[in-house]
Amino acid sequence: MNIEISKQRAFLFLAAIFLTNVCTMADMVIIPAVGGLFEAFDNATMVNLIITGPALVGVIFCILGGRLADKFNKKFLLVFGFSLFTATSILGASFDNVWYVLILRLFSGGISWGFTSSAALAIVAEVYIDETRRGTVMGWYNAAMAAIGAALSIVGGLLAVNSWQQAFNTYWISLPILLMVILFVPNLNKVKKLETAVAADPTAGSMSTSGSDAKKGIRKLISLLSAFFMLGIIYYIIYYQIALYVQATGIGNEAVIGTLSSLGTVGSCIIGLCFGMIFGKLQRATIIPTYFVIGLTFLALYLSTDVYVSAICCTLMSAAWGNAYSYYYVRATIVVPPQLTATAIGAVSATSGVAIFLSTFVASNLQTLLGATSIVGILPFLSGAAFAGGLLSLGLTIKDRKAETALQVQEQE
Repeated sequence: MNIEISKQRAFLFLAAIFLTNVCTMADMVIIPAVGGLFEAFDNATMVNLIITGPALVGVIFCILGGRLADKFNKKFLLVFGFSLFTATSILGASFDNVWYVLILRLFSGGISWGFTSSAALAIVAEVYIDETRRGTVMGWYNAAMAAIGAALSIVGGLLAVNSWQQAFNTYWISLPILLMVILFVPNLNKVKKLETAVAADPTAGSMSTSGSDAKKGIRKLISLLSAFFMLGIIYYIIYYQIALYVQATGIGNEAVIGTLSSLGTVGSCIIGLCFGMIFGKLQRATIIPTYFVIGLTFLALYLSTDVYVSAICCTLMSAAWGNAYSYYYVRATIVVPPQLTATAIGAVSATSGVAIFLSTFVASNLQTLLGATSIVGILPFLSGAAFAGGLLSLGLTIKDRKAETALQVQEQE
């Protein structure tokens, strides 16, 4: 840990950070209220923007939020972002005006998310220097994300039974969370700590000021983001269109769709809790099992139309994705120099957002290209792409480890 903090204070700090996932998972409150929104506003385009528009806005502000977190006080950015979310989400249904609801949704689900998530993970990365420990905490963060998303969906759904406006009352939980953030998240002053380190060791600041290190880190980050983007496209196709799979295979109704979606949350939550142990053992190789598990589950979904097989596959693939999600966030903070940590985190979030947005278009184009009549027909192609990614990652991991071994031998000589 980069700062001195008691166990009790550390618990409260992490609890506050984890609970800011209410902002990240804010859409889970809206989803149960979608039917009411379409009934209230006779404008399908505007309602669709209310539902998905914040994701696109969030891509921009994740990148901006990352840069601001690298330049300015991280806690201030976190408090600002979550305060903005608290106000705009609670007031989001105050008026039955489609433009009003849309604008506040863009603030609460897009702008606020970009600032809040980037600052929260940047603070974790700065507090926990040890890579394994950082991986553990980020795994917990993503596990909390899944659990909070499920809780928000349940509460939002219960309140939406009365009216779509009532679902927004779920966001009142953000008020005590904001208070926790203000009270328990440490105020990290990056500049003062760096000056102290340089004063003690004149070479300590060399990494943060080296242009070559920054360029090398950016190249590695781009490679990571490219891999994350391709894997995200593959996974999000089935994640966001599981209803189309159920419909095409005839394995059930809306209840089955809901069950398969919830199993995905369970798998991601469990793997998040275990991620620190996995990353501590495998390090760079942590991502390899994800590719092969996704490849196998997609193939199983294609070959079998049994609902129980589908349930197992959804659980396993979401666990694999939870592993990937934590891995790419941790690796992004490792490959770049310290002054670009928050920028890298924001870039990972933005990449995920773009992959989500494009996944449905990729699925439609693949169906046309492959002559498939449904999403089931493209599963073998997606499975093959996942296996290819796994083999490529395996080869690169072996290459990296050989290079590290050779470097260690040179240093010993």
